[in-house]
Amino acid sequence: MSATAWRRAWREASAEPAAPGQRFDPAGEPELRDAIAEHLRLARGVTVDPARVVVTGGSREGLLLILMSLGKGLRVGVEDPGHPGLRRVIPLAGHEVVGCRTDADGVVVSELDPALDALLVTPAHLYPIGGVMPAARRAALIEWAGETGTVLIEDDFSAELRYRISPHPPLAALGGVAEVVTLGTFSTLLSKELAAGYVVAPPGAVSSLHDVRRTLGMPVSAVTQRAIAGLLRGGAVRRTTRAAHAVVTRRRGVVERDVLPALRTVPGVELRVSAAGVDVQLLFDATEQRERFERALEVGGLECAAVESLGAGGDGVVMSFMHLTDEEFARAVPGVQRACTGVGEAGGSGDAVSL
Repeated sequence: MSATAWRRAWREASAEPAAPGQRFDPAGEPELRDAIAEHLRLARGVTVDPARVVVTGGSREGLLLILMSLGKGLRVGVEDPGHPGLRRVIPLAGHEVVGCRTDADGVVVSELDPALDALLVTPAHLYPIGGVMPAARRAALIEWAGETGTVLIEDDFSAELRYRISPHPPLAALGGVAEVVTLGTFSTLLSKELAAGYVVAPPGAVSSLHDVRRTLGMPVSAVTQRAIAGLLRGGAVRRTTRAAHAVVTRRRGVVERDVLPALRTVPGVELRVSAAGVDVQLLFDATEQRERFERALEVGGLECAAVESLGAGGDGVVMSFMHLTDEEFARAVPGVQRACTGVGEAGGSGDAVSL
């Protein structure tokens, strides 16, 4: 994100205060909802009525908003393994978390519980390895949800960052009778510190979302919403996306050249590499081998997520190189190499780099 574009957007957004007595729109500032709809048309190839867009305080707040609009005591399915971030929100809202087995193509539709009230899925970025749910699995999932009456909640994070091929359209754009609610965030493309996002709801769910939003109030200030709208309209987000693609391409080359050969020398490990990103999953034959490798990483000032902590029941670690700053990436590559060779007794100074 260009510092100049960032400062201009905030300067213009804060130039004039809101008029006294200005009507509160529970869905968010109209100019931002229009800009989000246009962004989805350009970046995701889907047409969305701005009236179906609701501004949120990020993905987690958006998920809470959705769950509160659906009712109480829900059974909510989650991918297993899957990203732990959003799944931790579900019990906070008083709902039951139900693990749903996934394979390389995403959630296994034939094994889903038909008594689920809702199912949280990430077809654009299957965690932990970063794969993508293929078209046939998406079609089967939508058909199943329509038959069972299960609400699909699609977390559409990282979809725009697929750099080799165009991203798949969101589930809601594929047709069918399933009710699909889409979660989006601005943290990936704009700033991790920007707690703002959106929900795109099916027509029948908009009213209930507005009711909950009206009761809770809007967590995103009008100035922030206008600034984001300005960044979207001005093309800053599209330029940031192109820059991110360049970063992914460059880092992917470094990982393939310098990291993967070193990782392949680690005894008793199987590597799985994301087809479109910079994520690497290491599965070990034995717990002792994983623990030894993690200790070697820690000596070098590195840390990564354990697969077992993500609900997979496996024994491995996940390395993600995309979210790192350039400085962190420059530290991480030789740090991984040293860990693989058992070297790196020095170099653990400073804050740990979280892969």
